[in-house]
Amino acid sequence: IKVLAAAIDARDPYTHGHSARVSQLSLKIGTEIGLSKKELEDLEAACLFHDVGKIKIPDSILRKTSILNQSEIKEMMQHVEYGAEILSKASSLHKYIPAVRHHHEWYNGKGYPDRLREDNIPLFASIISIADAFDAMTSDRPYRHALPEMEAVRELIELSGKQFNPHLVKVFMRIKEKNIISSQSYHVMQ
Repeated sequence: IKVLAAAIDARDPYTHGHSARVSQLSLKIGTEIGLSKKELEDLEAACLFHDVGKIKIPDSILRKTSILNQSEIKEMMQHVEYGAEILSKASSLHKYIPAVRHHHEWYNGKGYPDRLREDNIPLFASIISIADAFDAMTSDRPYRHALPEMEAVRELIELSGKQFNPHLVKVFMRIKEKNIISSQSYHVMQ
């Protein structure tokens, strides 16, 4: 799974390591909300598969160095359905389909592909959505520079209850606060 995720990320030099970073952030959220060891393992696999559908996205769109036009955006949005289709080929991977298909749903029902809302969005998809967005905002892209982490956190807070599950945003903020406190303690100790 990790090899496949690395291969997907390698198609686009600007997202190299994205799936692994999304996985790390998602596992922190999952741990904080008390997921079991087995649930964390499934969450990790779902994270690594979350962009598998990008395999079917043409390089002209995936590697474009400027902002996508409307038809390109529409094609890029298909990656969640392509991913679900790819995972449907093996029965052992079916359990990851909900997270892969729905990680771009919005809490307010304005996401895609099925316009699910609130608790109708699978938990793993809601977790991945936050980690995915945070990593995207804090990574350089051809058409914009990375945001500082605190600005990305502010964006998550602003979109809490709209794009993101508000409970999970609060959990993410707790994790970030713990990281800041522990890194400050580390510097004080040196």
